[in-house]
Amino acid sequence: MNELINIKVIQKDFNGEKKRFVNARELHSWLGVGKRFATWITDRIKKYDFVENLDYFTSIPISGNGEIPSNKGKIKDPKTGKVVARDYIISVDMAKELAMLENSDIGKKVRKYFIRVEGDFKKVMQIATMDPKFINQLASQFLETREETKEYRRDFTDCIKDFVAVKNYGTYTDMLYSFLFLERAKEYRKLLNLVKKDLTRNSMYEEIILIIGAFETGLAGEVEKKFKKLGRLLTQREFEKIFNEFSSQRNWLVYQKRARNIMATYDEELRRIKHPKLINYRKEFSQEDIQKLLT
Repeated sequence: MNELINIKVIQKDFNGEKKRFVNARELHSWLGVGKRFATWITDRIKKYDFVENLDYFTSIPISGNGEIPSNKGKIKDPKTGKVVARDYIISVDMAKELAMLENSDIGKKVRKYFIRVEGDFKKVMQIATMDPKFINQLASQFLETREETKEYRRDFTDCIKDFVAVKNYGTYTDMLYSFLFLERAKEYRKLLNLVKKDLTRNSMYEEIILIIGAFETGLAGEVEKKFKKLGRLLTQREFEKIFNEFSSQRNWLVYQKRARNIMATYDEELRRIKHPKLINYRKEFSQEDIQKLLT
């Protein structure tokens, strides 16, 4: 079904609750409806008593100069004078019903697609409610990734033990966490209410621990090179300089943004945790995110 149908499903806070929506234009296209979109959607809303701000809401793109409603209730772009098309954002339940109303094979397939999408979402949210600290472990590859990245962590701690004079493991780990998601380990653990026996990385999403692991093993290599060049243990200041140079590489800034997006978005949606320092990195929690946790 994934190969046949891939209609984007988004989640939004709507009237005080989280609901799942799709763009009706995209649904119209997949269903292969013969009527014009505007005629089709308005007819369906009227005939089957769908309620605005309950089953659907309308959205109008805003141009750089703003838009001015005409006397007929239409919205015109003041720059071009053209009527701006309205988008209808409809609930998944409404989309299921519209798909069935088409009474075609593709309509039935689309409805099954939405049933599966809703099932996936409810499964993830149910688990999140039961065990929010470790919802990250729902991903099928989590345990494998966690074991793999233990070796990367060992590279990092061994390089400190063998090549750095001051063995401040916690300080150096905090430098990494602060670089990636602006929080020290204690801050992160406090937000998640982790107890002493809970290993911090067991609560992190698979992609996060991969990023951390890649950073640690790469940094360890740079520290070892500097040690061999100097022929002595590095000072803490020298270690910090290598860290800052390594983390300022363009590729790590890309991974930094990705890590912050994941932490801000997934945690707020699944764990009901807001990271105060990451508020500007929150993105839409999508069906693609759900699938990453399920596959």
